[in-house]
Amino acid sequence: MTRINTNVASLRGLRSLNKANDLLGTSLTRLSTGLQINSGRDNPAGLIAGETLRAQITTIEQSIKNSNRANNVLATADSAIGEISGLLNQIRGLVQEGLNDGALSDEEISANQLQIDAALSAINRISANTTFAGAKLIDGSKGFTTQQTTADAAELTDFQINEAVFGSSSTIEVVAEVNTVAEKAELHFAGGLSSQTTFEVSGSRGSQVLFFDSASTTSNIADAVNAATGVTGVSATATTGTLGTLTVNTQVATVAGEVTLDSTNTNADVTFTDARATGTQGLFTNKISVVFVDPSANSQSLSISSIASNVITVSLATNGNGTITSTADDIETLINANSTANALVTAAAEGDGSGVVEAITSTQVGDGVDQQDAGLVFTDVRGTTSGQALFTNKISVQLADPGGNNQTLGATHTTEANGQETIVINLATNGNGTITSTADEVEALINGNATLNALVSAVDNGNGTDTLAAAAATLVGDGVDSTISFTSSEYGSNEFVDINVLTGTFSTTLADDTTSATRDAGVDIGVTINGQTAQTNGLQAGVKTANLDVALTIAEASNSASTSTTITITGGGSLFQIGQEVSSQGQIGIGIDAINTARLGGSSGKLYELGSGAGKSLLDVGPSVPGSTLVDIVEEAISRVNTLRGRIGALQKNVIETNISSLGVALENISEARSQIVDTDFAAETANLQKAQILNQSSLTVLGIANQQPGQVLSLLRG
Repeated sequence: MTRINTNVASLRGLRSLNKANDLLGTSLTRLSTGLQINSGRDNPAGLIAGETLRAQITTIEQSIKNSNRANNVLATADSAIGEISGLLNQIRGLVQEGLNDGALSDEEISANQLQIDAALSAINRISANTTFAGAKLIDGSKGFTTQQTTADAAELTDFQINEAVFGSSSTIEVVAEVNTVAEKAELHFAGGLSSQTTFEVSGSRGSQVLFFDSASTTSNIADAVNAATGVTGVSATATTGTLGTLTVNTQVATVAGEVTLDSTNTNADVTFTDARATGTQGLFTNKISVVFVDPSANSQSLSISSIASNVITVSLATNGNGTITSTADDIETLINANSTANALVTAAAEGDGSGVVEAITSTQVGDGVDQQDAGLVFTDVRGTTSGQALFTNKISVQLADPGGNNQTLGATHTTEANGQETIVINLATNGNGTITSTADEVEALINGNATLNALVSAVDNGNGTDTLAAAAATLVGDGVDSTISFTSSEYGSNEFVDINVLTGTFSTTLADDTTSATRDAGVDIGVTINGQTAQTNGLQAGVKTANLDVALTIAEASNSASTSTTITITGGGSLFQIGQEVSSQGQIGIGIDAINTARLGGSSGKLYELGSGAGKSLLDVGPSVPGSTLVDIVEEAISRVNTLRGRIGALQKNVIETNISSLGVALENISEARSQIVDTDFAAETANLQKAQILNQSSLTVLGIANQQPGQVLSLLRG
């Protein structure tokens, strides 16, 4: 090479040296930082992947911390609730001891009550003072807030929102709809005992053997069963039977009083009817009289000369010879046209009314008849209210008009081919053929006839002295046997009623009164909550999904297929972000209602009522406050606390701990994946460092040689 202005070899050596220096710098950086990627130019794609994984690792690490924190919060609440559980068990023991009043003095019972009061106070104190990082846990602060309409609230006796995750919603609606009605177990018995009977009644609580004599009534049986309800869980209701009856009500219409003023001539009679008669009244004490007067003068006109004291005086018309000329038709027209007279009587002429009337002295309008409402009740006396009151061989009763004059009251009895018993009562009549028999008279006839009275009894239904009218043959109605309904105390498939007859006869049926059965079980209510089939037990229903855990109890009065109720969750509860995703999939929302004496308890009462002066303390135990009520309250409180602790424990074990475990595994794998992308492999990088060092040294040597080559041109100049 003989050119000196451009040393290409030197440039090449310099380039190689710079490249070797870059490799050496990269290796030194990677070895000093431990990272393969220290800037974006090291590995752009790897940088993106590594930073994405880095963000996920940060999220997982924080989620694990959140889960541990949530676990600590729940463990704190569980510990406090555990103390309350211990206090409840102490109260249970104190109540049990206090009910042993036959072996305890009043002072000892009072001392037990003082301990109960102290335990109740301690429960409230624990509820109010249990905190975590300044936040109260079991005083109700961690419970969900809800809204209900008055109508919806009436459909439920209790509800509890255990978990709810709102996600992007501001509220959550819980809509419960009843589609299957809950039933109690139920058996029926109809009739009475025909012999000594012994049977065992069993229910969900236990069984009891009961003994009855043939004279025992359905009420006696029901009372004995109810006395053992606490042992068996079965109660009984007795209904008194009714005998078959027939009510016959008749009505005799009002008859207005009347009188006919007779004259010798044809078509000259005039009939006067009392116009004061009404639909019910036809008999009056202030009688009306009518007088036809001859004026004893010539050429007189027809007129009503006077109406005084219910006496109507008619002055007849005469001709020029003083002869009466007024006809019956003239009288009818005169009376009916005079408002005063016509208010007392109406007039009706005989035939065409063309006959001339005669002077007639004062004649009184006859008696009328008031409307008469008479009735009888016939009762089938062949049964008893505790035995058989329903018969297939019916009884027919007829009130018959004999259709003749001066007939006497009597009755006939016939047994028909089909077994029907027919009673025909022939009513009495007067000389005009009008029925005269009263309800009292028929009553006496039936009850005084041994044959008839063995079939029916009779009693007047209203005014027994009123006259009866004829009535068609009618069957005496069916009676109803006395019954006993045996029912379980509670609803649901866990409840049952079993009647095991040991001696005698005691046949029971299902509630349809037809199907023979000795055992029946209850039915759980069928409910859908937000469209999902709920798990049910009796009147209780609940559903648990990823976003909602709710339990509720339908009110007994709302136990119908038309019931629908809505609860709106508006806020509250405790939200724990335990997953990577900030959504309902990575969150749990738990509600812890107040765990104090005002909230603990159930349908039997609340725990605070066990305190002195609250109405259900040991000092209040007696006929109005049975000891079992106190026990039920405590056991309901214990059950609620145990359920809550179990729910918290399940959340810790099955959700939070498994979440921590799964997140830990994910953290390991994702960290490994990121390490492979961004971390330095020291074995490989050390080799790269040695390579870079060698290249650097060789590049320096080569560059020195290259820089010496232009100097060799001087040898040409010397030559």
